[in-house]
Amino acid sequence: MSSLQLRGVTVLGPGGQPLLDAVDLDLADGESVAVIGPSALARTTLLRTIAGLQAPDSGEVLIDDVDVTGRGPRRRDVAMVFADHALHPRRDALDNLTFAATLRRRHDREQLAERVEQVVDELALRDVLDLRPDRLGADQQQRVAIGRSLVRDASVWLFDDPFAAQSERVRPHLRSVVLHWQAERERTSLVATSSVDEALSLATRVAVLHQGRIRQVGSPDDLYDRPADMFVAGYLGSPPMNLLPAFRDGDQLVTPLATIFVDERLGRAIGDRPVVIAGVRPEDCRDATRGGVDVAGGVEFTTRVDDVEWRARTQYAFLGFDLDPALAEVLDEVEEMFEFDLFQDFLVAEVPSGTTVRAGQSLHVVVPHDAIALFDPDTGENLTLG
Repeated sequence: MSSLQLRGVTVLGPGGQPLLDAVDLDLADGESVAVIGPSALARTTLLRTIAGLQAPDSGEVLIDDVDVTGRGPRRRDVAMVFADHALHPRRDALDNLTFAATLRRRHDREQLAERVEQVVDELALRDVLDLRPDRLGADQQQRVAIGRSLVRDASVWLFDDPFAAQSERVRPHLRSVVLHWQAERERTSLVATSSVDEALSLATRVAVLHQGRIRQVGSPDDLYDRPADMFVAGYLGSPPMNLLPAFRDGDQLVTPLATIFVDERLGRAIGDRPVVIAGVRPEDCRDATRGGVDVAGGVEFTTRVDDVEWRARTQYAFLGFDLDPALAEVLDEVEEMFEFDLFQDFLVAEVPSGTTVRAGQSLHVVVPHDAIALFDPDTGENLTLG
């Protein structure tokens, strides 16, 4: 196993725009880290740079504290699962599984055969071993690509959207297979994925990559409960954090739905800013219509339910509100800065499954005061982290 570090790695794309912008990232020996973000190109560029397939314009890549920035792929001892699978078209599935490991000559025949047998069984490839890639489905090709990396005893494993071609029913099993191999062999692993839920289930730490920069690295709980900025807050979570404009008026913050008392914590965060963005998670918007909710010190408001949506056993009430057109333009500018849809003209509240909620009825909502986060509209910074 090996550690992996990126130091100020920058990769420029067409027109000189950075695909990666001074990226710093550290993986300890045997650690599994997931990289998420809306840009597939940025995620893939990150993995290709680590693998030696893309030369950085500046910065360093270190494996086991050795600078490998100038080394080619074969001298880095990295195995990668490509998003497009990258199987050898003239070799059957079995040859594709073993070819890279055979080139390395790191396994004796018996050891390699044992690894292949295990991979074939766990990835359900027994019936396709003699087929070439053009006779395999996309899901089978992807499983062969995963198996090829697992068979090879590389120091670092890189996975680029490794389960995208799999059905929802199969994905949990494949994730468990990869996790088992990674943990058992203590291989340092970096998984790039478009699925936030997948990232949170695959890694002990998650790195959020957006606009070429690492916005935040931390445990799933850290990112969800203490997002570093508005993008992380609006990207993680299903539904994501509610974000509403808030205007300072003396000892109050005025939002489209409620007025928030500015206590010492919020006062320190706001400073002299006349406007901030208030954020609250849907599960912290508690239905107090029928009582039974502690409202002491909380933010309260009553509004109309526009829509109700069920997700599994959880229901969400969508509470609409009106925005001044001038304010809507300001929020559009913030979204342009982040190149991401952050704001909606409704607030989402999680409602207990035993409660009946229908569109058109009134809902009395209570939000615990300490569940409110504040963000700087100019920089996106979470002002309440300190």
